[in-house]
Amino acid sequence: MKKLIVLFAGLILISCNPIKESQTQKLAERYFETFSARKETQKMLSFYAEDFTYENIAFQSEINDPKFLFDQFYGWQNSNFKFETNKTIEISQILTNDSTIVARGTTLPYTYNGNPVNGNRFVIYLELDKDLKIKKQTDWFDYPMEEIVEAFQLKKMMKIQ
Repeated sequence: MKKLIVLFAGLILISCNPIKESQTQKLAERYFETFSARKETQKMLSFYAEDFTYENIAFQSEINDPKFLFDQFYGWQNSNFKFETNKTIEISQILTNDSTIVARGTTLPYTYNGNPVNGNRFVIYLELDKDLKIKKQTDWFDYPMEEIVEAFQLKKMMKIQ
């Protein structure tokens, strides 16, 4: 009888895992798989809430348009980025709860404007709304100095905040 009670208690504990956290983990996996492929802008946009804010810590920039984020800021349409494979990032850790995703990883080696880049470390922090859409994204990328200088010039040209 005691074994049955212990088994039943264990099943209750397992079933008490928050369903939303499991959904958030799956969302994170889908998001970063799509992010790594660097191709499907429309699919990426489907992860974002209409009321969205993006902050890049290294460039001290903020925007509120996820399409601009992928087309211009990440440069998905920029042919100067050349990756060796279809995978562009490697995630080493994902932490989630019911309203937050934090991922740590590295970009895989690539060339930019013909210059080789070994890849850079990053942390991406995603805050989710009640519908599990990204309402705020904060990036910390360890950019090469050449990219920081070029981004600074671009920022001035585009008048990005």
